[in-house]
Amino acid sequence: MDFFSKLFGSKKTPEPISSEPDEVELRGNGRFALEVVGESHYQENLEKICGPRKEKGENLTIDATLILEDNNPYDKQAVRVEISGLHVGYLSREVARLYREQIRLGGHPRAIGTCKAKIKGGWERRNGDQGHYGVWLDIPVEVE
Repeated sequence: MDFFSKLFGSKKTPEPISSEPDEVELRGNGRFALEVVGESHYQENLEKICGPRKEKGENLTIDATLILEDNNPYDKQAVRVEISGLHVGYLSREVARLYREQIRLGGHPRAIGTCKAKIKGGWERRNGDQGHYGVWLDIPVEVE
């Protein structure tokens, strides 16, 4: 099974390219193996999503959205990750390029992807110790 068929669930014939973004559901294998990068800059948003910090932290499964960010001043190929409409990080450069190539080959070059995400961490201990939140996505991306 090629990457595109893993990403979208079945092998499809590319459709004509449209100027409107399609929404595509990305189906993973339940491993949540793809870590989101840059989430350290969005800890406040992650705390809003998860609610008050807990002593044992968070282990929340929730829907995420992948949005192409062509106007990013640091990387024109960036893919932003949002949860509940809040920015929580990015796909790594390598994965963003692979993702963009696969949605282009699949006939959905402007696709908005949706997938499951897991937010972990974010504990707050009685002694004041706090842990950062991390985000992992459930999409079948295998980067060597």
